[in-house]
Order: sequence, then C-alpha cells, then structure tokens
Amino acid sequence: MKLARWIALLAVVAIAVSALAGCAGAKSSKYPAKSIELVAAGSPGGGLDTAARVLDDVVKKEKVNANFVITNKEGGGGNVARSYLVEKKGDDYVLIYESNRVWLNNLMGTTQYSIEDTTPIARTTTEFEAWAVKADSKYKTAQDIIDAVKKDPASVTFGVGTIPSDDQFNILRPLMAKGVDVSKVKLTAFRSGGDLMTNLLGGHVDVISTSVSEAAAQAEAGKARILTVSSDKRLTGKAVKDTPTWKELGIDVVISHWRGLFGPPGMSAAAVKYWDDTLGKLVKTKSWTDALAKMEQEDAYLNSAAFKDYLLKEREANKPIIEKFVGQKKP
Repeated sequence: MKLARWIALLAVVAIAVSALAGCAGAKSSKYPAKSIELVAAGSPGGGLDTAARVLDDVVKKEKVNANFVITNKEGGGGNVARSYLVEKKGDDYVLIYESNRVWLNNLMGTTQYSIEDTTPIARTTTEFEAWAVKADSKYKTAQDIIDAVKKDPASVTFGVGTIPSDDQFNILRPLMAKGVDVSKVKLTAFRSGGDLMTNLLGGHVDVISTSVSEAAAQAEAGKARILTVSSDKRLTGKAVKDTPTWKELGIDVVISHWRGLFGPPGMSAAAVKYWDDTLGKLVKTKSWTDALAKMEQEDAYLNSAAFKDYLLKEREANKPIIEKFVGQKKP
C-alpha cells in the first residue's frame, strides 16, 4: 500500500515538473508578449524617424509577430535617446534606431556612453549624404559653393542636423580636400534633420548637408535642389540620378550613412535571437526591397554579432579621422 502511495506521489511530482517546464518554455517562446517601444533618436520627419516607420510598415505588411509603438527622443545629437536606452537596462521591449553617433559622440566627448552601453541588434540600411540648396538658390553646383568659400570661408552659411555627425563630415572633408580653412566656415547645427530642412526652405542657411532620403522629397517637390552626393558611384533614385558624386568632382570622399537597431544593455539572448531570426527573413522580402527603393536607400543588413564586430572596427578605423578633422582626441 505504501509503495502504491509513493508511486502515486512520484507521478504527481513528475506531472508538476513537466507543467512548470512547459510554462517556462511557453514564456520564452512568447517573445514579444507585448508592444515594443521603438525610439527614433531624432525628430519626426527626420531620417531615423523615417527608418523606424518604414520598419514598422514592413513588419505589418509581412504580418510579423511584433507590434511597435514609435516614439521620438531628439536632442543632444542622439544623446538624449541613448541616455534613455541606458536607463532601460535589461528591458527587452525597448529598441532605438540610431546611426554611427553611437560611437562617434563618445569619441567627440559629448557623452560617456558608447557601443558597450547598448546591445547591437542589426544594421538595416545605408544611404549617402547630400548637399542641398533651395530651388531658387544662386548656387547652381557644389563647385560654385566651394569656389565661394575658397575666396571667403564665411561667405556661405552651412547647416547640419547635429554635431558631431556624418552631415558635418560631409562638409569638412570635401572643403578640406580643396584647401579651405574650415575653422572659418559658418556652420550652424540644428536639433534634427527635420529642423534642418525647415531652416533651409526658410532661407536661414544657404546650403545643408543631410542624408539623401531627407532631401529627396523636397527635391522631387521642386522646393530644393541636390547638388552632390557622397556615394562611390551615381545613385539611381529619381531625385539624384543626375547628381554628381564627390569623386566625379575630383574630391576623394565617400561617406556611407548607415542606420541600425540597438537594444538596452543587458538585453536577453532570447530577444536578440528573435530579432536575428525575424530581421534575417524580413530583409529578404519584396516589401523591404520596395520600401528601400522608395526611401533612396540600400539594404545593409548585418545580424547582431556581425553588427557589433562592424561597430568596433568602424570606431577604431575612424579614431584618426576624428583627431585629424575635428581635433578631438580620446584614449
């Protein structure tokens, strides 16, 4: 009789353990079990905001098991968004869209946070930088602007979304290559790409350096003209197919402006794997390809491991560039 009771008891324990294991498995397989906050590290209408909304749109079209709630945290050249991300340490339900500012700002000394204070999830897209002017600007070509600043570096007012940024380097590097004293160039930084375009169209700056996707809509609408792009070869988009590269103008400058997803530090391995699997499939869909073509961007997908490796190598490769062109040195 006692033996029967022990057998019965062991059976109950086995069932309970099995049930608990099943619950644990179900919990891990449910990710994402709730909405995910997708933070664009810039203002509405800017390049990072556009990237976030395109991803959200493709996720919906492809019926991916993920629901985004998009928010914007602008300011500080992305530092506001990254500080927020650090505060969310270990939270699987927060992602930000950011650019190379994730390491650039640290090298420039504007923030204590760098790559190590994030969980790299994926590099998704890349595009290139552009110089743009108002449609009725007296400057017809990028060479016109270069000639003007060579005569008088303060004669042209340049605008960028933030400092430091690829926008900034897309002004400094070409001008320095042409022997311009960039310390005397008038360069105004705004809160974001959206503010930058508003100030160009409002006549507050003469020329802006911005991403092609941010300039394309206004160029197609006839409100702005794109004078040059930072790609290594001619782009094919409607707004830029007739626009020369820096190389075509005799300036050896190429600037690739990528955008990627980051999670908070301490994000779980299960969540990272989910995004590796999900985004790896998503970037192969027609929805994704069509969306990038519409944005004048190119696919640049790297999974989490490859992206982290890329970031570390990119940071090391750019340290001497930061020192040379900006004069900032970090150990």
